[in-house]
Amino acid sequence: MVAPTTQDRSPWGGRFVLRAMEESTATIQSNLLQVHFQNGMDGQYVLDPVADVFVKVNPAFCELVGYTAEQLVENKTPLATSSLIHPEDRVLVSTQRGQASRPGERGSLRFRVVLPDGEVRTLEICYSVVNYLGRILHVGSARDVSEQVKLENKLRSESEYNRELSLEAQRAAKENQKKNIEIAEANTRIIALAEVLRAVPVLTKRLLEIEQISDVFKEAALTMVNEAGFSTCAVLLKNREGDLEVRYAHPFRATTKIQTNLNTLYGNVMSGVQALAIDETGSHIAPIKAGNEIRGLLHVGLPKNLARFYKNHSMVAQSIKDLVVTIADFLGLVISNRENLERITLASRTDNLTGLFNRRVFEENLTLEFRRALRYQRDLSLLMLDIDHFKKVNDSYGHQQGDAVLAAVGALMKASFRDLDSVCRYGGEELCAILPETMGEAARSKAEYLRRKIEELEVPLVADEGKSMKVTVSIGVAYVTKTTISEDQLLREADTALYECKAGGRNRVVMARPT
Repeated sequence: MVAPTTQDRSPWGGRFVLRAMEESTATIQSNLLQVHFQNGMDGQYVLDPVADVFVKVNPAFCELVGYTAEQLVENKTPLATSSLIHPEDRVLVSTQRGQASRPGERGSLRFRVVLPDGEVRTLEICYSVVNYLGRILHVGSARDVSEQVKLENKLRSESEYNRELSLEAQRAAKENQKKNIEIAEANTRIIALAEVLRAVPVLTKRLLEIEQISDVFKEAALTMVNEAGFSTCAVLLKNREGDLEVRYAHPFRATTKIQTNLNTLYGNVMSGVQALAIDETGSHIAPIKAGNEIRGLLHVGLPKNLARFYKNHSMVAQSIKDLVVTIADFLGLVISNRENLERITLASRTDNLTGLFNRRVFEENLTLEFRRALRYQRDLSLLMLDIDHFKKVNDSYGHQQGDAVLAAVGALMKASFRDLDSVCRYGGEELCAILPETMGEAARSKAEYLRRKIEELEVPLVADEGKSMKVTVSIGVAYVTKTTISEDQLLREADTALYECKAGGRNRVVMARPT
């Protein structure tokens, strides 16, 4: 026995031998397939259905169709495959090719071909669809079944059943078939109706348990499709420009905005001309009403087969209409309830006179922002503003004029700060602004700017139309330093600075001195 050499024991040498064996096996397999293709008894072919030409054929196939490989493949302009097919069968073959376009699909077909000498043969082909280098090809085999077809036709025409079955028996069979169909359709209608009605309480219960309004739309669409049996469902709401926006659709819709004037049915439902619209495909379009206003649409599609079925059965069709309208009304109710809750929540947090946040919100936000500033070592400033000589305004012009001054100053302040700032009415004529991410000097500059803007403000006199009055404010500014240990301390420092403003003559801005 010969010992293996160093080269044989090397892992690289072993891999080389293995690779060579694999390549040799692949070559052998390829050669065997080629031999099988060329010498097979059945006609073998490779077809490009898009170009309508053969890519490869074997001798048996050439013999079947009566043309040479040169005519079918090798010529500069080979014969179109459709030219071989009997004129009456070309549509059948073209349709079959058009449907078989995805790799992995398989099929079989019988059709007639016309040989060059005029002989007509019936071929039966079996094929598979493959993707070769990005090109869709049909790889198949063909055989002559002309004699088999003749025999089948003869047996069919001579069927003992067709000869002996009397006309009366035929009529009885047709009548029984009609009754069976009616029973099946009735059962289907009952099942469909039960499924639709069952979906209503399931869906409404889920919608009531959802907190976010966007999730309500999503759950409604998913349930209508997945459980009620509809093909599509979309919730569309009107935006500020008057267009409809798709808030959720299942399946997904690429179009997100729709102009109602470009869709007649949408326009009719949105304008109230139609309480429910049904298009030619059977889709139902119902209005979503919040209060007395139409806020959007619920668009539900039916599968094509069910749309045709329901069209002729009024009971089921009416149940579909009732379901769509019920869900649309329920969505409108959910929207209305959410908006009412938002209004109530906002009213509980807002000062009615100035439109600013109230003292409760001020205390909550000051605590929140102070803790955030302390934890992350961020800047935080506080402005405390008092309207100068406000008591004189009330005494001289009345409390209505005092309210007008507060409303005017509040509106100016609301428009003068960032979204992340909290502008609040602290009490009486005192207003506050919490400024996160703002250093003390920047807060002082902001306060000075605000003081000048208020000084320029013209407040109309309530009791004397056409005349106005001027007001000024004093502003105390405090900011978080290393010595600030609580939000109460920050508030006291701002209040102390405000007191210094008043003691120093008012209409001023004073920066607190850190304690």
